[in-house]
This record gives sequence, C-alpha cells and structure tokens, in this order.
Amino acid sequence: MGEAAVSRTRRPARRVGTALSAALLATALASCTALVPGSPVASGTPGPPPTASAPPTPTGPPPESPRLVPGPPRLSAADAPGLVGRLAATTGPDLAVAVRWAVPPGASALGDRLDERVEQLARDFAAAHGAGWVPAVDVLPGGDTGPCRGASLGTAVGAVLTIDCGIVTAAGALLGERLTVIRREPGAAASVAREVWYTNAATGAVHDGPALYEPGREPRVLGLVAEALRAAGRIGIEDPWAGVDPAAARGLLVDSAVTPTGIVVTLPLAGSVVPVSVLLPTRLLQPFLSEAGRSATATAAADEPFAAPAAPAGGDPVDCSFVACVSITFDDGPTGLTPGLLDVLDRTRAPATFFVQGSSVQRNPDTAARIVDSGHEIANHTWGHPDLTKLKDDAAVRREVDRTQAAIREATGVTSRSIRPPYGASDRRVRALVALPFIVWDVDTNDWRDPGADVIVQRAVGESRRGSLVLMHDTHEQTIEAVPGVIAGLRARGFTLATVSAQFGGALPASGLVSHGPR
Repeated sequence: MGEAAVSRTRRPARRVGTALSAALLATALASCTALVPGSPVASGTPGPPPTASAPPTPTGPPPESPRLVPGPPRLSAADAPGLVGRLAATTGPDLAVAVRWAVPPGASALGDRLDERVEQLARDFAAAHGAGWVPAVDVLPGGDTGPCRGASLGTAVGAVLTIDCGIVTAAGALLGERLTVIRREPGAAASVAREVWYTNAATGAVHDGPALYEPGREPRVLGLVAEALRAAGRIGIEDPWAGVDPAAARGLLVDSAVTPTGIVVTLPLAGSVVPVSVLLPTRLLQPFLSEAGRSATATAAADEPFAAPAAPAGGDPVDCSFVACVSITFDDGPTGLTPGLLDVLDRTRAPATFFVQGSSVQRNPDTAARIVDSGHEIANHTWGHPDLTKLKDDAAVRREVDRTQAAIREATGVTSRSIRPPYGASDRRVRALVALPFIVWDVDTNDWRDPGADVIVQRAVGESRRGSLVLMHDTHEQTIEAVPGVIAGLRARGFTLATVSAQFGGALPASGLVSHGPR
C-alpha cells in the first residue's frame, strides 16, 4: 500500500506532443548509444540495455522517514534470558481472571512496579464484579511454565480479564515489557489496552512509554506518526491528532517500543479494526526525547546482549496473597546429595525450605552456607532426629533444638525461625518448651520409601493445593531425580514456588503447629 500511495502522488512525466517528436527523440537516443564502445548497438550483438543511468524504483519511504510497520515488536524469551515468569488467576461463577507477567530476578524496581500494576488491575476487576481475590490454580492452560507465554482462557464465560506480557526491548541493561490488558463483558465487544514499562538495571530507573518523550513535545511525536500514515495512504491530508493537548497525547503514546533504529508507536486509528504501528527513526525523534528516551534509544542502538541482574535463585519476591503458592521442603540434610539438588534449584530459580539436622550441618557447613546464600530458607530439624515426645527430660528436648540452632548460626550466620519435629511428632508439652512455630506438612511424598521418581512427582504435584507444604528428603537419590519434574509439574498447574516463611508474608506465627500456608 505504501508504494501505491507514493505512485498516486508522483507528478506525471511531461509528454512529447507529437508522434514525430517521439520518433526524433528515439533516433537521437539510438545514435548516442551507437557511440558507446561495447554497447549492444555498436557491436551488433543483442544484450541488455545499460542500467547505470536508470533511476531506482521507489519501494517506500526513505529509511530515515517515519513508516508503517507490520505490528508492535515482541522479542522471544531467548532475547531476554533470566526473567522470572509470574502467573495469578482466580475464578468465580461468572468471572475468570488470568494474569501473566515477567520480572527481573531478585528484588527490583521494575518487578515491584509490575507486581503492583497487575495486582491492582486484577483485584479491581474482581471487586467490580462482586468477587474477592482468592488465588487459584488449574485455570490457565500451561500454567506458569515460562515468562510471557500467553494468557488465553479459551471458552471462559461471564466477565473475563486476561493480562499478557511481551518483551519489547532487551539490550544491555535496558528492558522493556508490554502489558496487554483484555476485558470481556457479556454482550459487549472486548476492550484492549496496552502499556509498556522500562527499566535500566544500571540506574534502577523505571518509567512508562510516554516518559520517553520530553513533556509538552508529545503532539510533535504524533505529527511524525501522522506523516507515516499519510505516506502509506491510511489518512488524508488531515491530521487526526491536530490540537490534541499534551496530556491526551501522552495517553496515546503508552505503547512506545524502543528498537535499535527508533521507537515503534502502536496506537488506535479511527476506522481501523486493529491498531497501527509506526516506526519513528531515532534521528527524527531526537529533539522530542527526554533524558530517559535518549538513554534508552542509545542503549538499544548499541545492540548489546541483554544481561539480567544476578540474584540468588531463591530470592525472588512473591506475594502469596495474590498468587497461588506452594512450598517444597527437604528434611534431614545437608548431605552429599544436597549440592546436586541446589544445582537444580539454581537452574530453575525454585525456592525451597530445608529442615536440617544439626549434626549434618556440623559435617557439611559449606553446603548449609550455600543453602542460605542461594536464597533458600533453612530451619531446625533437631540434632539427632529423635521423637521429641518420647524425650521425658525437658532439658533433652531443649538441647536437641538449641544445639541445632547454634550449628546453623555458626555455619550460615542466620538464626532459624522455625522447627520441624522429627516424624512430625509434637505435643503440648514439647511445643511449650520450644518457642518456635512447629512446621509440619499436608503433602507427604513418602519418598523415603524409594517409590520411584515418577511416583514422587505424581504425589507432589497431584496432591498439592494452594498453601501446601510438600515433604521430601534430600537424602534419597530418587528424590533428587524427581525434583525437576516436581517443579515443572507444580508450575504447569499454575503454582508459584515459595519458602514457608514467604507463604506467611515473611512473618511466621510466633508459635504453634502449622501444617500449611494461608488458604
């Protein structure tokens, strides 16, 4: 369409007035050609006409002009390695919500901003339809198996909200992420809204798409968009955004995606079913860019590979009141198998809680330290694994706990905030003697019986509910073999992995018996 539009506006060539004039012109051109050494006419052999002086055929706007592009940019997961996928969902009789977004690893300003934004949108939608927010699983096909994999609910009925994400920019320390918000109400057409958020990991700055432009210059940016649409024949001479004030113009520029050659603006156009996307070359935008915009376009133009910030694998913040959490827990270590388990958890960014024996910590202090350094939770599982209810001497109960507290503190520098009693055995007397919450479980894989890795996966994944604490042991090879399948299976159902403390917002109950997280 762009080429056709250019052809329609090109001035017609002036015609030679008579047939005689045309013939004289042809004769003169033939005579000139005959004088060129090696030309087809001079040599008497046929051949192609000379092309050196032929004018180029226009194929669209010059490279440095604003131009229409097929659609908004979206990079693949391989272009932005290291991001952490997130999924939140809820359902009701006439309501379905599924939200998918991605955050940088560890604590980050962009992660905080995106967490706040999607949670606000999701909770507000549920509240507007008379529903509270209760995190759910098994809602979105594929669950949370990777960042930004789509959020279609298929045949869901009633009021439906989906939020999908897409990476638009990933270069050096620069990351840009688009949120696509789709609302469907019964008997009404779906509404679609898009917004793009940016961060520069080197500075920690976070801003939205409109912040790429100098305040007050937004109408000039829209003028460049109109120029591209006019050249493509999508609009006439009129400017659809003439007279738009800067505040309204900023609202139109929310989907501004930085690329190595410029910024792609995607926005609605009257009479068009789908939004239009226009590439505005950086050279033309320079006078209208803010400091953030100049920094972003320069970083993107350098086209360096994206580098996600380093962060402990178990240290990704999670809000278990919004996402459906489950905790995988391991008893009796650390052992010689624990480093291999930690390798798996590091590779999959899966947080876990380790209930360790003090005697094992004393034998493997470096492994205990690695548990903590990797962002996992470490907790007390007594010194020698006795049934505490069978220790009649109160001092013996305290000694089992206190020696382990000291060993953990010496090896890791942290103090355990909870205890898991061996065999899950405790009573009122024992709990009164130990001023820690007693953490047990509600999903027992019975992995200590060595039932096979597949059975362990089936039990851990199939029996879990929101808030579940899954019991396993890092003392059995079959367990280590099963862990990748457990992690993938839980995420495929829509669970988010969290430490036991994270399930309680970081504040465990002061004491008492705990068998699962909040439900």
